[in-house]
Amino acid sequence: MRKGKLYVIGVDQMILSLTRRLADEGAIPTIAGLLKRSYVTQALSSYPCYTPNNWPVIATGANTGTHGNLAWFVQMPDGGKVPAFSSIGINAEFIWEAAERQGLRSAVVQYPGSAPSRLKNGYIINGTANPIFGGCPYELAAAEVYATVRNVDISGFKQITLSPADGWQGLPAGGPPPLAAPLRVTAKQERDARVWQVVVLGNGEGYDRAVVCRDNDLATALCVVPLRQWSEWARVVFGDRQGTVRFKLIDLSPDGKRFKLYRSQIMPTTGFSEPDEIGTELIDRFGPYQEHVSQVFDTHGVIDYETCLEEADCQSQWLAKAALYLTREKACDIFFSHWHFLDDVNHYHLGYLDPFWFKYDAAKAPEHWDKVRDAYQVLDRMMATLLKEIGEDDTVVMVADHGCSSINRMVYLERFLCDRGFLVFKDPTTPKTALTRDWYNKIDWQYSKVWLHEGVFLDAFNIFINEKHADGYQKIQRDLIRELRTWVDDKTHQTVVAMALGKRDAELLGLWGDQLGDVLVVLEAGYQLGKSEGRTPVEDNQTELTAGHARMLPTEESAYGTQKAIFTIAGPGIKQGYLRQTDQIGHMKLVDVTPTLCHLLGIEPPAQSQGSIIYDVLECHDTVRARPASTPFYQPTEQFKAMLETFFQERDVLSEEVVPC
Repeated sequence: MRKGKLYVIGVDQMILSLTRRLADEGAIPTIAGLLKRSYVTQALSSYPCYTPNNWPVIATGANTGTHGNLAWFVQMPDGGKVPAFSSIGINAEFIWEAAERQGLRSAVVQYPGSAPSRLKNGYIINGTANPIFGGCPYELAAAEVYATVRNVDISGFKQITLSPADGWQGLPAGGPPPLAAPLRVTAKQERDARVWQVVVLGNGEGYDRAVVCRDNDLATALCVVPLRQWSEWARVVFGDRQGTVRFKLIDLSPDGKRFKLYRSQIMPTTGFSEPDEIGTELIDRFGPYQEHVSQVFDTHGVIDYETCLEEADCQSQWLAKAALYLTREKACDIFFSHWHFLDDVNHYHLGYLDPFWFKYDAAKAPEHWDKVRDAYQVLDRMMATLLKEIGEDDTVVMVADHGCSSINRMVYLERFLCDRGFLVFKDPTTPKTALTRDWYNKIDWQYSKVWLHEGVFLDAFNIFINEKHADGYQKIQRDLIRELRTWVDDKTHQTVVAMALGKRDAELLGLWGDQLGDVLVVLEAGYQLGKSEGRTPVEDNQTELTAGHARMLPTEESAYGTQKAIFTIAGPGIKQGYLRQTDQIGHMKLVDVTPTLCHLLGIEPPAQSQGSIIYDVLECHDTVRARPASTPFYQPTEQFKAMLETFFQERDVLSEEVVPC
């Protein structure tokens, strides 16, 4: 077995073209140095190019059809629906489980679908890693913002009114009259909701700080928050659990009329790891663990980007320190993690960088490059913390689950199916979106030829046929595939659908099994499935998301947008500064990651592993082979082409109908 440790740093939506540009300009020196001593390539994601299915692909070596985690939920045999960010629905063995069988110990931090743990002697910390705001099952309360002015209507943004702090105890003398307001905390469990109090204090020049208290008494203070700074972490109790919280006073005018306070996500100090004590041990060593970076507030203009970056920095440094501690102090041979922050950044900013985007404006690109650069620099600092402590026998992998591409047009597939007579509702005014409440009861099952799962259960790219008889089933399938393949966008005069495949043919994309529908839809570059109700089946993208992934061709690529993931690996026996020659040997696939890592570790791959070993990562192996510059002479075949032409054109000995090949 390999002597050193294996570190797999999963970076959601990390893109090679962006990474190389930033490395070349000197913005990310640590990653630039790592690339120079790494094998580097792009990897094809498993379709759909999603977060929930591709992290299991990476860690099991199994195709999506085999591990069965096709989209956001997995339907179990008894009809139950299991979230995709749970190991319960992932029907394949993970690399850390295979390694444990062969005597190696693993630690897995913030990796989607790794909990509940199936290890006996390893560590799983926050094994759900759900990227949705408020989606963490462990959190005691999602982050919230409190402000005197509310300019957008989003969850977690609360308007407050500051008024004279009457009835307060322990207030200091001097300065402007203290102002106060209640802070209502929305907890994960309704029974744990509570109201804290904030009092705003100042000096001779005006208000300059806030104090968050449990009650109207300064003696019950949780923390003091200076203007434009973070408070210290405070410990709070929710029911029978203890959690950690901190605040940042983003804005406070000297006269107290303008006020904005950000409260972090409140994560517990126990109950988020397996075994439970390892989470507490890491918190005691490195401080509170934050599962979610709340960029949702930045993208809606509620908080500033700097605050978001500071949260990302805090989280990523914790991950790097935990990686070193778990491998060095807890004797783990393998470390896997996942960091989601770049995914959020790319969705909102990548379009502005890419001339392929229909709203691209070169004058606006620099400010968005700045934001992307800042995000990658957070990652660079994380890698610096990790790399300065690892040894020469260690192997370091950076891998993404998918890329991100500009969205020009939104596709409303439910509207398309209705307009073409495949999907019928009892009430014609029913909104044409699977997010409609009571969706199944609104479908007219007598006349509908097809149906879609409600919400984001299996997504609209996965269509089911409402017909059991073989003849009727096949006719509906053929008719729908024809309509999809010949669907032309009236504006662009291009086809909307790149591939429409029947269930049997979806095997071409690594899809099969009980989660797959009867017709699978893959969109052309620049198109994305919409969730709302479109007025027409395809319209310009008017959403805040400039770029997306999942439903486009896995090979899609433009100047900076792509659906392809990044894969880099550095370590003993690995080629240094080598870029895979994809034009000669093709792309590796994410399903190849685990088989390759197992080969390097000297262990057997997981039981359901189906990928290949990428031998060209090895120093001693050269996959690329050049053809001879001049055609070699070989007498037996020298006249073969001329002979065939004579048969076909002059002697008419062979006809097209009887050529055996």
